[in-house]
Amino acid sequence: MCNKLNRCWAEISSDALASNIQVLKSFGPQIIAVVKADAYGHGLSLVVPVLQQNGITHFSVATMDEAVQLRALPGMESASIYLMASVLGGDAQCIVENNIIPFATDTAFVQQLSNAAVRANTIAQVHLEIDTGIGRAGVAPENVLSTFTSWNALPGIRVSGICTHFTAADDADIADGQEQLKYFERAVAALPQDQLADVAIHAANSPAALRLSLGKTTFFRPGLLIYGIPPSIELAKNFPFKPVMSLKARVLLVRSLPKGTDVSYSRSYRLPHDAVIATIGAGYGDGYPRRLSNIGRVILPDGAFAPIRGRVCMDQFCIEIPASSKVVPGDIVTLIGKNGDSEIPVLEISEMIDTTAHEIPTCLTQRVKRVLV
Repeated sequence: MCNKLNRCWAEISSDALASNIQVLKSFGPQIIAVVKADAYGHGLSLVVPVLQQNGITHFSVATMDEAVQLRALPGMESASIYLMASVLGGDAQCIVENNIIPFATDTAFVQQLSNAAVRANTIAQVHLEIDTGIGRAGVAPENVLSTFTSWNALPGIRVSGICTHFTAADDADIADGQEQLKYFERAVAALPQDQLADVAIHAANSPAALRLSLGKTTFFRPGLLIYGIPPSIELAKNFPFKPVMSLKARVLLVRSLPKGTDVSYSRSYRLPHDAVIATIGAGYGDGYPRRLSNIGRVILPDGAFAPIRGRVCMDQFCIEIPASSKVVPGDIVTLIGKNGDSEIPVLEISEMIDTTAHEIPTCLTQRVKRVLV
């Protein structure tokens, strides 16, 4: 039998997941666990059972395929599943058949959902999304009252939630997030309050949950926090959440190379001295960023850091082994995560290549086996 961990894999910590959920429960409102993009690259089928074991019954995704996949997991028959991104009217029947709750903006889409619900002799729930500044989706605040009223009048439709999404809650200046929250609260306050008793109200994503008052909202929607990833450098201070993912890879080759040797593609790195170079079994075909070429680092088995030399290739990359360390083929190096006192957090990599922390785990491909530990 082939060794499934002979090259590159991600370890997913069930203890860290459970700990993060317990911290999130202390925030007050109920949790809608954001598990889109294969649970932020952590593995939907691994993450969801742990969340269920820790009392989570509300989940959100971004696509219809994700919603159907989530509904099919064991124990998800009665869970509440929310579809956060806009979808086309052609998905209306599938939404009704799978009892999915979409965040809605477009009346034409809700009309198609109404038609599908009537055909199925059921009630379809929708959450009316308010555009408080993101500009990507949502009903304009001045149209919320008329939209809420007209949607509720459609046969087979119940507006069971009101929501919005922040555009810059992780910015150093929180003023923008505070302004969006004010727009949202005013729009909700303009609705008939006697019709809101059973309507869920929610706005906060991970950075907003850390920085803004959640007020009297029913839910909040953490994503990064579930997986123990700080939304920004500022929010990494006194961060009570534990990283869930560690990315590991094997040393495939170890060679002593002379001064002047070019390492990897494009001759982007030439050895200034004799060096021990190890080839690592991971690359951008696994979702490990090519932009880490010549600037990234890994953790060796002894806890020492080893710099990446040359280009990150599709299937492998090279590192220089410090004189104080020794590695042999088969040794395990850490690309993301901790080894002893040494750590390479997701945020370090995202800052190094000037991207969002979301991109690092979600871009890991299916070639990387996820293992629950």
